[in-house]
Amino acid sequence: MSSVAQNGAAPAAASPGPGAKRQPAGWPARLGRLAQRFVLLTLAGLVMAGIVHIAVILLIPVFAEQDAATAYARLGLNGKAELVTPPAPGLPAVRDGDPNSVAAICSYDLAAGPMRIVARTGSLPLGISVHRRGGGVVYAITDRAAIRGVLEFLVMTEAQLDERLAQDEEGETSRELRVVSPSQQGLIVARVMVRHGFDRGEAQALATSVACGLAD
Repeated sequence: MSSVAQNGAAPAAASPGPGAKRQPAGWPARLGRLAQRFVLLTLAGLVMAGIVHIAVILLIPVFAEQDAATAYARLGLNGKAELVTPPAPGLPAVRDGDPNSVAAICSYDLAAGPMRIVARTGSLPLGISVHRRGGGVVYAITDRAAIRGVLEFLVMTEAQLDERLAQDEEGETSRELRVVSPSQQGLIVARVMVRHGFDRGEAQALATSVACGLAD
């Protein structure tokens, strides 16, 4: 009988071998802390999203007052498109402006009735586009569609179009071009391409000759 057995001592626990895996201590507590952190971060994200959403809603009226239709609302009140390249003092520059073009703007408000746009073509390329309030092109046309050197069309609301159609004589098709604007206010933008530096004066005269007034 060995000395250990004779003395009555319990046999020592065998130490794990070098290849044995040890279980990490306190892993349930760590998992709980990670879950708690995840919940806190999620709540913080939801709170921030709510704050941003409320801020955007409160700023909508501010952005609406700063859109292009509002900034250029007084242009064209004399019945002619007004030059905006370069912009007049106090007016913003035209977005997506081409340095090789000249732009003139005429605002419209269809509260008083449809607006008639008339432009005579020249030797330089001319394009006219209708922009609704808040952004977005409603209609665009170039001088290639001119008839006898004249581009002419009407801008109106859906209700005004219905009235116009009711007034048309039965069996006859109106030849006037009618453009429906989804918003009551907007802009008419005339752009003339400048081929050479000495063409700029002619381009400005052509752009500002675009007429915009109430339709009869």
